Amino acid sequence: MYKSEFNHRISYRSGIQSESGIYGNVRECILLFKNGTQKVISNENENGTLTVNILCHLAKENNFVESVINNYDYTDRLDDLSEKCGFNSIKTFTRHFKKNFNETPKQWMLSIKKEALLDYLRNTDYPLKQIAADLGFSNLSHLSDFCLQKTGKRPDELRKKIIDRSG
Repeated sequence: MYKSEFNHRISYRSGIQSESGIYGNVRECILLFKNGTQKVISNENENGTLTVNILCHLAKENNFVESVINNYDYTDRLDDLSEKCGFNSIKTFTRHFKKNFNETPKQWMLSIKKEALLDYLRNTDYPLKQIAADLGFSNLSHLSDFCLQKTGKRPDELRKKIIDRSG
């Protein structure tokens, strides 16, 4: 498995090392559960890639992490996510978030959005206008600025680079 260098963290809590990160260009991911069962997730599209986001957390913090994972897909605003996770105070939510994810909610949400953008560019031929709408950007210019800020390239440049590599 290729480990992507763009988002990888090792943290130490209570003397226990935990590794979290986003891994790109994954061919297959095997999840082994405590009850002995397993789930295999594989990339069936030869031209596509599988991206895996791994979050490590302590079992007692499981409810918070599950709440975030279950609700982040339905909002792109921090105050909405905080509220959906049962917090009235964004400051308290952010403190819990940083403790569990080792980054701020905003950083995490932008990282998820960046990965979704890269996934669209690698694995679809959707027009950039559609990608912008699907990812919640108000217009193509905002998508392009976001992409430039997060990757150093405009979306059309990234897509061309991806096509040149595969062709």
